[in-house]
Amino acid sequence: MNKQDPTSPQSKVSANLEKAHVATDAAEEKFSLLVESVRDYAIFLIDPQGQILSWNSGAERIKGYTADEVIGKHFSIFYSDADIQRNHPKHELELAIKNGKYEEEGWRIRKNGTKFWANVIITPLKDKTGTHVGFAKVTRDLSEKRESEERLRKSEERLRKMFEGIKDYAMIMLDPEGLVTSWNEGARRIKGYEANEIIGQSFKKFYPPQDIQMGKCEYELVEAAETGRFEDEGWRIRKDGTKFWASVLITAIKDENNNLLGYSKVTRDITDRKRSEDLLKMAYTNLEKRVEERTGELMKINDQLQEAVRTRDEFLSIASHELRTPLTPLKLQVQSFISNIRKKTIKEMPDERLQRMGDTCDRALTRLITLIDNLLDVSRINSGKLNLSMEDVNLQEIAEEILERYKYDIQSSGSLVTIDIKQPIIGYFDRLRIEQVFTNLLTNALKYGNKKPVSIEISKERGFAKIIFRDAGMGISVTDFDRIFERFERLTDNTNVAGLGLGLFITKQIVEAHGGTIEVSSKESEGAVFTVLLPLEKTI
Repeated sequence: MNKQDPTSPQSKVSANLEKAHVATDAAEEKFSLLVESVRDYAIFLIDPQGQILSWNSGAERIKGYTADEVIGKHFSIFYSDADIQRNHPKHELELAIKNGKYEEEGWRIRKNGTKFWANVIITPLKDKTGTHVGFAKVTRDLSEKRESEERLRKSEERLRKMFEGIKDYAMIMLDPEGLVTSWNEGARRIKGYEANEIIGQSFKKFYPPQDIQMGKCEYELVEAAETGRFEDEGWRIRKDGTKFWASVLITAIKDENNNLLGYSKVTRDITDRKRSEDLLKMAYTNLEKRVEERTGELMKINDQLQEAVRTRDEFLSIASHELRTPLTPLKLQVQSFISNIRKKTIKEMPDERLQRMGDTCDRALTRLITLIDNLLDVSRINSGKLNLSMEDVNLQEIAEEILERYKYDIQSSGSLVTIDIKQPIIGYFDRLRIEQVFTNLLTNALKYGNKKPVSIEISKERGFAKIIFRDAGMGISVTDFDRIFERFERLTDNTNVAGLGLGLFITKQIVEAHGGTIEVSSKESEGAVFTVLLPLEKTI
């Protein structure tokens, strides 16, 4: 056999081909080593019918089979019974040939029967002539990723359901311009809008017109964006136009680069709490006002008590003086009687002197009785026991009897008393009490009359007996008209003027007990006029 010349062109071609084969074999060997060393991907070849031709270490790690256990078997061993029954493995190969590639994610089965979530890519292989010779199949185990995504999905689902299911809080999301992007059940219940009615609308819809005009809505978003949150309480508006008192928290949502993504807005209807607080505040205010009023009342009562003490002390001073006044002449006359009796000279005393002594004692006793009766009448009036004994009474007779009874006092006063009665007047009265009225008004006129004339007029007027006592004395100030009819009130502090300050008080009570009235008119230094009206018919 002749050896070929290595320098010939033919020899050079042969040498180049041999080098190319060696390089190709080396490249294929390196690629095989590369594929074999990949552990995160199962990379293997299958023939056109789906029989496994090769197996790398990644396939063994992920699927659990060794190369000896799996080469020559159909790749459907990695599929569930349900996938096999629906002929899914064959369908994958058909789609790979049809589309040039097939990719999916789904459950696959390991040797030990456990499942894993796989990302699968099947690529059809052709030779240089374009003839289909098999498939390359790459599988990646995404179970951890899927579990992580599933946990995230479930977490998001729980949050979504929680977010949507919360009924006591309106929880909504806003975009950076304040447009509503999400809506939960609490928002629907509190604000009245359905999600499809409000999503995409401005959150200004929930604010009163005056707040919108003042720019409150924009201010809240700016404040939240700058400080991270904005919190407020105030009136908000429902879909139906009614107002509710809301507690609002707006929180800015930003990405890792601090870019504003939008806002979360949580609103709670606290109208009941607001109403309770307002009621409590009102109650507290009313309590403060009541305490203030009560304090004023107590201060007034304290003033009244102090005035009562002052009046009592003044009354006791006046009473002691008034009681002592008639007692002094009475005591002197009694002592004189006793002295003359002891000396046995009583029979020698002139009748005129004895009469004077008797008159003095009688007047003193009468005055004492009157003072005591007045005090007793005040007690009866205070206890509501001013009883009347009614009978037919002739007012002219009473007037004349009183003038006769007090003729000495009239003479001592220096006043001339006249009486004017046009016709007999008979009414249904308590005689003794009406006598008190005449007595009190007469003694009052004599006391303050300044020795000037006093007139008494008795007449009929529309079913009433009209009695007028008129004097021309010191008169009464208009500011004292009501005061003079009170207990222990006197027109003057002069202790030389007799009286306890009870006469007019008792007179008024008697007149009103008969269903009548008493009034006074006067000007200072021009005298006073007391007018009594008593119903003539039976009224009580």
